[in-house]
Amino acid sequence: MSDWKDLFQENNDNTISQLDEDLIWAKKDSRQELGKWLNYDEAMAYRDACNEQKYLGFSDWRVPSKSELRNLFKHADAYWEMFMNLPSKKKRNVSNYQAGGEWSFWTADTRYDTYAWKCYFPSCKEVCVDQQVSTTGTSVRLVRDS
Repeated sequence: MSDWKDLFQENNDNTISQLDEDLIWAKKDSRQELGKWLNYDEAMAYRDACNEQKYLGFSDWRVPSKSELRNLFKHADAYWEMFMNLPSKKKRNVSNYQAGGEWSFWTADTRYDTYAWKCYFPSCKEVCVDQQVSTTGTSVRLVRDS
């Protein structure tokens, strides 16, 4: 297996390329940009607003699929270093973004038009929740095809 540093490239424009998947990720998630958590509808509005404003010079940002997030999160060391700019931390059971516990991110995958999937880092656990429920501790990391 290749070293993760061969799979990711810092683009020096606040994006990171995931070379094995031909994807370009926004370096900052919505929580890092806005300073607040988003429910599902707010996450979709954030994506739309970013596209309207040509966030980081592009208008084709999208919310990632479950499999795209799972593939990104499986490179936990890379994710910590490149996206969070934090040293690796011991696993914690507390779900607390600020303390370095698990983070959850919305995916584009839905079920029955009223439920949406979110994926947790670093466990890669996936949970389907009602879109109307305001979910604390969830943000969105935008992606685009390279």
